[in-house]
Amino acid sequence: MATRDLTFHQRHLTTGRHLYPGLVFARLVHAFEEYVAGFLGRFPLISVATEFFVLFHLALLLLLAALIPSVAHGRRWALRLAKLWAIVEILNGASHMMIALIEWGYYPGVWTAPLLLIFGAALGRSLRI
Repeated sequence: MATRDLTFHQRHLTTGRHLYPGLVFARLVHAFEEYVAGFLGRFPLISVATEFFVLFHLALLLLLAALIPSVAHGRRWALRLAKLWAIVEILNGASHMMIALIEWGYYPGVWTAPLLLIFGAALGRSLRI
C-alpha cells in the first residue's frame, strides 16, 4: 500500500515539476501586459520609475527561470520556493481580477491573471500546498 501511495505522490511531483515553467511563462506574459497597459499609472501604491519596474521584473524572471532546472530535478528547497511562488501568483492573479470587478472595467494585468491562477493552482495542487 505504501508503494502505491509513493507512486501516486511521485506522479504528482513530476506533474508539478513540469508546471513550474508554465508559471514562469505566465509571469512573463503578465508582467508584459502590466507594462504595456500602464499598470504603474493605475496603481497609486507603487510610485517607482518605469525603468525600475522593468528591471525588477527582468531580474525576477531571471531568478525564476534559473530555478527551473532545480525544480525539474526535484530539489526540496526549489520545490518549496515553487510552492511559495505558486501562492504569490494565485494572490496576484486574484487581486487583479478583484480590482477589475470593483472598477467594473479593464485593469492592467486582468487578461493574464487567469493564467497565474490556473498555473499557480495546478502547481500548488501537484506539489501539495
